[in-house]
Amino acid sequence: MKYKSLLLLSAILITTGIFSACLRDECTSQHTYVRMDPVYKPFSEIRQEIKFESPKPLKKPGKIFALGAYLFINEQQEGIHVIDNSDPSNPQQIAFWNIPGNLDLIIKGNFLYADQYIDLLTIDVSDLQNPQEVCREKAVFPLFGFDPTNGYIIDYKQTEVTEKINCSDSNWGQLWFRRGDVLFLDAPMAATAESSGGIRNLSATLGISGSYARFGFADNYLYTVDNWMLRSWTLENPSCPKRVDSTYLGWNAETIFPWKDRLFIGTQSGVFIFNNSNPAHPVLESQFTHATGCDPVVCDDKHAYVTIHDGTTCNGTFNQLDIIDVQNLPSASLQRTYPMKRPFGLSITNDLLFLCDDGLKIFDRTDPLEIKQLSHLSNLATYDVIAFSNEHIMVVGDDGFYQFDVTDPSSPRQISAIPVEK
Repeated sequence: MKYKSLLLLSAILITTGIFSACLRDECTSQHTYVRMDPVYKPFSEIRQEIKFESPKPLKKPGKIFALGAYLFINEQQEGIHVIDNSDPSNPQQIAFWNIPGNLDLIIKGNFLYADQYIDLLTIDVSDLQNPQEVCREKAVFPLFGFDPTNGYIIDYKQTEVTEKINCSDSNWGQLWFRRGDVLFLDAPMAATAESSGGIRNLSATLGISGSYARFGFADNYLYTVDNWMLRSWTLENPSCPKRVDSTYLGWNAETIFPWKDRLFIGTQSGVFIFNNSNPAHPVLESQFTHATGCDPVVCDDKHAYVTIHDGTTCNGTFNQLDIIDVQNLPSASLQRTYPMKRPFGLSITNDLLFLCDDGLKIFDRTDPLEIKQLSHLSNLATYDVIAFSNEHIMVVGDDGFYQFDVTDPSSPRQISAIPVEK
């Protein structure tokens, strides 16, 4: 009897195993992914000379910077558009500085500090028609990776693909996976994170950066942020910055906003606040942790304003504006969260908040804990904004570059535009 029972159990197990195997072999799932193929740049092409060129159309605008009567708009991975904005109603593109691999920029006096792939460049721009590289700090910034055969990974080309995956495949049910050096991301999560100043005066020597800036100034020092490092550079010799300190930030640091004797560092998991009383050696004073997501930050004496948006490159699922009390540092506390559609860059003036969210939104922030929306321009694809004053702002995004008269914030009036070439 016992022998028969064992035979029966064995038969059941074998049959079940065969049947399960058949089901598993026939089990497939069709799923849409964003395929990300690495774009390599040979080492021999990483370091290239800066070239002056005649004005060219905006195609993929990125970081923005304003200095005096001039505006500077990064063309991602290609260089910088130079714009004479003496008349905001009629901005004139006067030059293009060809800097392959450039994403970030900042200017002080006659010197432009810019990245070129892995290097930090100092460029004399005293003659806008004849920029000259005067210093190069090599191997400062990390890229996506390096392959001895193909070179540096400088970017990823994205295409949408539909994959059939067998349930026996290790990638079954995964939101992302790799095949060699190609990355596949779940399409609904693969909205690319699009790689402003607060209350400042525009002068001939001090400019205003957008809220996605990775470069900033304080006293006679330059600060640069990459994925995991804050680096301090002395400008004792402004023609060639020298690094004096490096601070490990963890992972996914994104933006920097200098404010008085503090540096506010936006990361995908929170805001680091550094005491900058000794500008050569900033010291971490406070850290505020928030929901994971891409994170630019601006502030005044009382509050920091932080936007968080979703997307695979941000590793987040939240879309919101956080307002943090920073009056009693090192204590920093969340005061209010406002849900948003998908917010990006932001800028503040004394009583207004300008926010890139489903276009451009303008809020009365007289009471930061009860902000009131005054207007919403939903017909723009916006990325970042700089508020020069309560009367004049500029906005950049996938559609191009715009300037608005916001004397009446409830009814902003477009005064000029430089569209993106389609």
